[in-house]
Amino acid sequence: METEIPVRDIMTRPVITADADLDVLSAAKRMGSANVGSLIIVSQDKTTGILTERDLVRKVIAQGVDPRNLKVREIMSSPVTAIEPDASLRDAANLMLRAGVKRLPVILKGKLVGIITDTDLVSGCSVGLNDILSDLLEMHRENIHFEQPRGTVSGICEICGQLSDNLENVNGELLCWSCRDGNR
Repeated sequence: METEIPVRDIMTRPVITADADLDVLSAAKRMGSANVGSLIIVSQDKTTGILTERDLVRKVIAQGVDPRNLKVREIMSSPVTAIEPDASLRDAANLMLRAGVKRLPVILKGKLVGIITDTDLVSGCSVGLNDILSDLLEMHRENIHFEQPRGTVSGICEICGQLSDNLENVNGELLCWSCRDGNR
């Protein structure tokens, strides 16, 4: 199965990092200038936390806190959920789902070597992506109560497994335009 591609093949490196004693305004500026949505917080070469855009919004902006008077350590998420570079993309996707995170630092022998995000899984790995998405949908299918869709919807075609924003219900199956034309 193609989802056995290792994390190391699509992880981003180098990772943009920061010290926990950095003020939040400087950290936000670093994120902006690097065009990233998170900083990995390191102390003495150990990953100690992660600062995300969501942390900034929920813990600083929404609270009306002055980011110049706040240290990263006060709002970072810790401990960090991480993964090893030899883990598969399927393992990364499953770990993200279980932990409810969108970013995983990649750690080898205690050392930060990269980062993988949910966006990396989608955009960086077209090979095997349909299997991952199908598995994710299947894992959560029992928790989702579907109504019979009317008109077109977005999702995964139940015949070819392709992601489509134009699925239609045909005899109880959601099909893309290509499979609808071949199955009518």
